[in-house]
Amino acid sequence: MYFSIDIIEETVALCVDDNGETCAVPLDAIDGEIREGSVLYLNENDRYSVDKNEENRRRESNFALAESLFDE
Repeated sequence: MYFSIDIIEETVALCVDDNGETCAVPLDAIDGEIREGSVLYLNENDRYSVDKNEENRRRESNFALAESLFDE
């Protein structure tokens, strides 16, 4: 399951999972550089890792959808 970072606060990242549920992930449990919109997955060490490939795939998909709405 993937988690998309919605808001970064002082000690947690507020995320939305693939089911639309929100959760708070402690910043010290995340490996990698993050920003709002980053996509995370829970790895085998029970830590969250950034998945740039999934983030880019989602960004491209959202861009294509928005483009199709305005092409008509």
